[in-house]
Amino acid sequence: MAELPGVSFLVPVFNKAPHLPAVLRQISRQTGNFPRQFVFVDDESTDGSLELVRELTADWQNVVIQSQSNRGSAGATNACIALADQPYIKFVDADDLISDAASETLLRVLDASDACLAYGNVTRYVDENEIDLTERVANPATEELVDALRLAMKNSLFNPTQCLVRTASVQETGGCDERVVHSQEYSMTLRLARRWPILRVDAPVAFIPEQAERLSNNEARQLQRVTRALALFLRDYEDTDAALQRFACRRAAGRAWHYVRRRAGAGLGSPWFRRYVASHVSRGNNAADFIDACCEAFDTSPSEA
Repeated sequence: MAELPGVSFLVPVFNKAPHLPAVLRQISRQTGNFPRQFVFVDDESTDGSLELVRELTADWQNVVIQSQSNRGSAGATNACIALADQPYIKFVDADDLISDAASETLLRVLDASDACLAYGNVTRYVDENEIDLTERVANPATEELVDALRLAMKNSLFNPTQCLVRTASVQETGGCDERVVHSQEYSMTLRLARRWPILRVDAPVAFIPEQAERLSNNEARQLQRVTRALALFLRDYEDTDAALQRFACRRAAGRAWHYVRRRAGAGLGSPWFRRYVASHVSRGNNAADFIDACCEAFDTSPSEA
């Protein structure tokens, strides 16, 4: 079978020592005939992760291992992106597993398209013995997202480990927004969806442990981060279609109102409900400022709601 274009596997690492043996095992088991580069950026781990990566990859070819002062997941991911030297990038979070055929499956689909990114399915698991990492789908159903930017504004589309992306596209759009230290894939997705098509592939790709200590497990912080990222995106790209800006305002205000209502039992007199109503009649002027203000909802204590 003809050789496929090369893939850079990018793994930002911060205190993931217990997970690294299995994560690296799955990276090493990737099927397919394509050149590979392996990039690890340690974001000032204190649990021996850096030393473990060096030990476990000692006999691998084309490995780049870099350490840096702590910059958060966005900064570590961008450092990885800067080191990538292959046409495609496969992100792997340092506590996630990828199926044996994950990279090959996404690579075949994406390379035959004009899309910038393809992502597959994710499964959450408790016991690794309960999942099948060898499952492969020979000809997976694939769809191009309709209005990908709107969908990305509505919800985060994927975890980084689910996707494979063209290196040139990521580098051209600047990678992750480091003004939002975590939720790195969300800002990257917005930037990419603004420019190019995105594909969803119905095939098993990523497996996420339920018990992993993930920053995204904190709902308030996660909602605040994605809301902040959306505001920054609209501030950076003021030429975004007005209808999309209005949609983004409704989405951010709705997210804030529903969060406060669930957490504090706030009624229709809540200022967050009034903001949600206002978002439905607004023309979308100053959308970035409107959305940025919604971030405050996730700092609100029950007594302040």
